[in-house]
Formats: sequence, structure tokens, C-alpha cells
Amino acid sequence: MKKHSEQPEDNYAFLKKIKLSTARKLDSSFSGEYRSAVKGMGLVFDSVREYQYGDDVRSIDWNVSARMNHLYIKEYIEERDISVLLMIDLSASTGFGLARAKKEAVFELASLLLRLVQINNDRVSVLLFTDRVEKFIKPRKGRFVLSVLDEIIKCSPKGTGTDIGSAVDFARRVLKRRSVIFCVSDFLDEKESYLLKLKLLRRRHDVIAVQVYDPFEASANFSGLMEFIDLETGETFLSDAVPGKNTFPFMQELSSIIIRTDEPVELPVLKFFERRGKMKAGRS
Repeated sequence: MKKHSEQPEDNYAFLKKIKLSTARKLDSSFSGEYRSAVKGMGLVFDSVREYQYGDDVRSIDWNVSARMNHLYIKEYIEERDISVLLMIDLSASTGFGLARAKKEAVFELASLLLRLVQINNDRVSVLLFTDRVEKFIKPRKGRFVLSVLDEIIKCSPKGTGTDIGSAVDFARRVLKRRSVIFCVSDFLDEKESYLLKLKLLRRRHDVIAVQVYDPFEASANFSGLMEFIDLETGETFLSDAVPGKNTFPFMQELSSIIIRTDEPVELPVLKFFERRGKMKAGRS
């Protein structure tokens, strides 16, 4: 993989390429699907008023009605302002890829989501992590959103490993309001406790797991001893093991998007938005 952070010129060219590519792929329908898929997190209690003929009896506030000796109902307002958090894995394993590095697909996905956030005037923050929290970019809104992509690409991680759990812990501390969280990673984390933490995070927030992988990781076939290098530890080792199919069955327990390095990122994202939008419409 090219090390985009080494030369400012290369970094600028890559950034420009990503932004132009994203702009060409977006249209009004894409933005609409995003809005329907991640619209407000529900209803927020506003006030109570006297019951009127035709009101839904399920909205009656029985405690207030008992005190006032008259029927009162609860009124709600819909949350429209969306707060989005991008949790992005920059560990060394994301530097792997044959068609292109997983990290490049991550950057393209980040550009796509940032553009959608800007179009819909949502608030966005970014958490970059490896085996530690590398950087937290506080919430931004409006025309400054795309400058966040510059900060993501220019980040030079100090860590090499992956610790999703510590990133989740940090997110729980800093998020003051309910948010839509895109956790973007290859999920090559040996500490499986992160799954429980993601599930706990989901109790308050809308968590979407985005797995980025290279098809070679699932289809590689070896015979005899082979020498491997662990990108996250730098260790070299010999093995005759054939990698098993990396299916990550836990992804079925979360809202999830699967991104392949040999395919455009926008296709699975759009399909996810369409599927989710229909599910929400059906529940409504």
C-alpha cells in the first residue's frame, strides 16, 4: 500500500481523488436513502395536554390524569437533528489488500458518509483508533465537515494493534446525546469482549458495524510451510495452516455493512440504506 502520509503531494493527490470520486457517486436518491435509514432516533416527550375526542388512548398519561381528575395525554416531538459518530480503525492490519489496501476503502467510505452528513446538515464527530484512541474530532456541522477527511487521512497512528473495546469505552464517555455510530474496522481484534461492549453501546445509540475485508483473506489457499508477517506486531512466523473463511458470524447480531476491497464501497452502503429504510417504513 502507498503510504499517503509520507509525502504532502501524494497525500493531497489522494485526498483530491477520494473527494472527486465520492462527488461523482452521490445523487439525490442516495441522500434520500441515507435520511430514511438514519433519521431521528425516535420521539422525545414534550408536554401533556387535555384529552380530546379522537386522541389515541395509548397516549393517556394515567398518573397526571389521576392527579387532575381529568384525562391528559402525552405529546411528543420527533428528533430530527442527527448526531453521527464515525469510529474508524487505523490499525496496521488495514494496510493489507491485493486489489487495494483496506485502509483506502475505509477512507473512501469515510468520504461518502461525510458527504452525506454534510448534505443533510447533520452533526458529525470522528474517533480514530488502533490499540488506543489516536484522535477524537469533536462534532462539526455544515461546510466544515469535509475538512474532517483531511484530518483522518493525515493522521499518523502511534499504535499498530486493534482494540475496539477501548474505542467503545471512549465513545460511551464522550457522547452526550444519542447518536448513529458507524464502527468501521476489519474486526481483527483478539479481545472478543468488544462484541459485548458494542451490544451495550447499542442500548442507547444506533450502532452500525462496517466490516472492511480483502477477499484474499477468505479464499487464500496454501500448501506446505509459508512465512507470514503479522502487520500489527511485526512478528514473522511459519505456518502450514490454511486460513478459514472469515465470516464473522457476530455481524448478524448487529446492523452491519460488508465492504470488499475489490468492489466500490457505495453499493453495499446504498443497499443497506434501502433495506433499512424499508424496514423502518414497515414498522411505522
